Amino acid sequence: MDRKASIAVIGYPKIISQCQKVAEEYASATDVFYYQYLPESNEVQYVSGPPQAPAPEDYTAKDIIIAGRDTAKAIPQVDPAKIIPFRAGPKAILKALIRAKALSHRVAFICPVEQKHDIEFYGSLVDIDIEIFHTSGIQDYRPICARARENGHTVVISGSYTHKIAREYGLTPIFLFSETEIYHEVFTRALELHGYTQSLEEKISLLEVIAQKGEDTLIFLDTDRRIQFIKNLEQLNPGLKSQAFTGKPVSAIIEGIDPARLSPSKEKEIIHTIAGEEVLITIHPVQTAFQQAGTALFIRKTQRITALDSRVRKQIRHGKFKARYQFDDILGHSPAIRRCKEEAMRYAASQAPILLYGKTGTGKELFAQSIHNHSSRKHFPFVAINCATLPSELMESELFGYVKGAFSGARAQGKQGLVDKAHRGTLFLDEVDSLPMALQPKLLRLLQEKEFIRVGGDELTPVDIRIIAACNQRQTQADATQPLRRDLFYRLSVLYLELPELNHRQEDIPLLFNHFLTQADAPNVQIPAAQIMDVLAHRPMEGNLRELQSIATRFACLCDPETLSGAPQVTALLQNCCTPGQAPSPATGYPSDATLSELMDLAEKDILSWSQAQCNHSIQCMSKQLGIARSTLWRKLKRHGMGSAG
Repeated sequence: MDRKASIAVIGYPKIISQCQKVAEEYASATDVFYYQYLPESNEVQYVSGPPQAPAPEDYTAKDIIIAGRDTAKAIPQVDPAKIIPFRAGPKAILKALIRAKALSHRVAFICPVEQKHDIEFYGSLVDIDIEIFHTSGIQDYRPICARARENGHTVVISGSYTHKIAREYGLTPIFLFSETEIYHEVFTRALELHGYTQSLEEKISLLEVIAQKGEDTLIFLDTDRRIQFIKNLEQLNPGLKSQAFTGKPVSAIIEGIDPARLSPSKEKEIIHTIAGEEVLITIHPVQTAFQQAGTALFIRKTQRITALDSRVRKQIRHGKFKARYQFDDILGHSPAIRRCKEEAMRYAASQAPILLYGKTGTGKELFAQSIHNHSSRKHFPFVAINCATLPSELMESELFGYVKGAFSGARAQGKQGLVDKAHRGTLFLDEVDSLPMALQPKLLRLLQEKEFIRVGGDELTPVDIRIIAACNQRQTQADATQPLRRDLFYRLSVLYLELPELNHRQEDIPLLFNHFLTQADAPNVQIPAAQIMDVLAHRPMEGNLRELQSIATRFACLCDPETLSGAPQVTALLQNCCTPGQAPSPATGYPSDATLSELMDLAEKDILSWSQAQCNHSIQCMSKQLGIARSTLWRKLKRHGMGSAG
């Protein structure tokens, strides 16, 4: 809530009384204090204030001061920016002239030199003879009154101080500031100024907080590149004192640089050396509406930037322990994949360990992340590690972490392990069958007791995690030669899920292939399912989804949607994009003992047959589709005994 405006009204009794009448209407937004100025002693005397206000306060401490122009010049110790003067508008002047005319056809008009009213024009409207006396301060009022009497005037128009002294010189005073609108207008301006000042104070306070709390060295330069403000100079060198450089050229701190580089027209950064330290200087021009008012320099040691970058990267790594995939990301409508997803969704509701078995490229981590995101642990970390990627001597410290001084080369502060980082979430151990035999009993203890010991430590650390493990070799309980200990296998395979190979879900191949095309930035290329199946359905696909994605990526790179018009071109390109070593086999629909020439004849006949079906035996259509002359097409059809075309 905005605080009330604290206003001091300084003047003479007539002004004060008029203000008091109007101020009541602004009581909810203002606290008004009244003071009388005593010209004889040049003092300001307290008159009254709000009932709830304490004893008289220093008028200079008020937010705003309302006073006549000449009075404002006389009162001591007042910030001119706080002062709002009374202003007599045309209406007040005309009314004063009309009242004066009722007394005399000649009038003296006394006003400060700053008031530029066209008094003579108003006088012509009222038909009165006016002599104008401009004042430069309170001290001029008595001499002007004396001169007005000498000039034969009997009526004088002016403010409240003239109203007080005019009678001493035999003059009849007319009070210029008698209109209520004058006081409404001055209080309105006072509140506007108060609102602006409050907003400015808030911005200044915010800038002060930024300046004081920021860790950078901040230097503000004026347009002559002299230091006007400096903060945190000790960050650069503890021996440097800010106050010693205020008012000095910037070269006193930043040596060996062209000062013009520090006053650019737009923001820039430079690397420099200050007091033997390499620093980054960020230069911000400070612009007003009309010109550049100065330059702000933010200076930071590059060593601190490197340290900050290290902390940020650490936080980013920690924030990346998240599962991205959901069950909706697992594409396919085949019975095998639907059954697998249904089982996985049921497993997600449990807290028991899961062992995923699947050949390479069947989507083990995709399922692991989906299970995590479908479980009650979805808001906590998903931490994944491939047990085959780290040397056996590092695996234990990566999983369980280590204490300070655990081994030579260890971090001085120790290290948090992945098990600890997965607390309340899921730990995914991919290729768990690669886990060193010596480490398997510790993993078994983690599964059984939900606690572990860091390398080099002796304290048990409790942890709440769910473990999902994966392997690409089938594990059996009866086979003692398997790389997993049997007791660990029992623990990991409480819930067991076998992921289907791509060849066991062939009906999903077209959907997956076109999805991978979209991922490979070929969203406008979608291949009919029949063509995809003709080429890919009978291939071994030992790489499963990874191999299919590789084929789709190569296809997206090589295809030209504008020229890829016919099925033969699509088929040829698909065959060309198949994984090296997996080219079409002669056994795929053709006799295994056929020669190359025989296979080519069979393939040509198949293509002609396909084109006949597509074009309804139209020679013109087939010729255009296959890109060969009609005579050539006739000859080939006749050779293969495929009859005549229409």
